[in-house]
Amino acid sequence: MRKNNLDAARVKLQPLAVLQGVALAFGLLLLIALALALAVFFTTWQATPRLLNLLAHLAVVAGAFWAGKRCLRWAWLHGVVVGLAAFLLFGLLSSARQPLLSWLWWQRMLRMVLAAMFGGMLGGLGRKV
Repeated sequence: MRKNNLDAARVKLQPLAVLQGVALAFGLLLLIALALALAVFFTTWQATPRLLNLLAHLAVVAGAFWAGKRCLRWAWLHGVVVGLAAFLLFGLLSSARQPLLSWLWWQRMLRMVLAAMFGGMLGGLGRKV
């Protein structure tokens, strides 16, 4: 192996790992939504926006963890891509039509991407070499 191997220096983003991570995040979010809907239907309890936000972030972190575990290299980058894709898709599917590219939008996107990057790094640490 050469010292300056350009093939090893290129970023190898694995789209299948990212797709699996996003799919897992959406699947978990659907299960969480179903559980919360049942809890709200059968009790008088109401979910707070902070709890919903936390659960959405946890679902994305789990998806990024999975993507980081499935990729061969750069687990943090796979987590970032999962977080970015999930944020954009959650935004498209949400009923709250926020103005794009506002400061609040960028702040929420950065928070989601950083949480997903953390999940990707944890997944990368947990994979077998």
